[in-house]
Amino acid sequence: MKYKGKEDADFYKTSKFDKILIGLILFFSVVSIIWIMHNRIQQSSQPKAALIYQKDKLMEEVDLNKDRIITLLDGRMQIEVKRGQIRVVKSDCSQRICVNMGWIQYAGQTIVCVPNKVLVEIKSTGSSLLDVIAN
Repeated sequence: MKYKGKEDADFYKTSKFDKILIGLILFFSVVSIIWIMHNRIQQSSQPKAALIYQKDKLMEEVDLNKDRIITLLDGRMQIEVKRGQIRVVKSDCSQRICVNMGWIQYAGQTIVCVPNKVLVEIKSTGSSLLDVIAN
């Protein structure tokens, strides 16, 4: 395609409206990122606890600020608490999905071991950082 003249060159120029729109989008993006980071820092400083259930019965409430190892089901399952996080270290279930979940640390996050019917859920005094988790 050949260059047809000044009319085509003017078509691709950025107008004042375009610059204002780009500026507003950048401004609101930066403000949103700062707000999200502030909420994450604020939530991580709130006291948290993990609730451990087995067969819908509360087995233990664990303070996540104290490092320790918790043994369940006569040694068939071990849960580790370290630096405000919690994870399943050892489980005798067949696929070990609960072990592969890794560390969780935010209110509303859970680890589930279906064969052993164990649920680990983090609770916080503040609101949850995550509203919905979708796969």
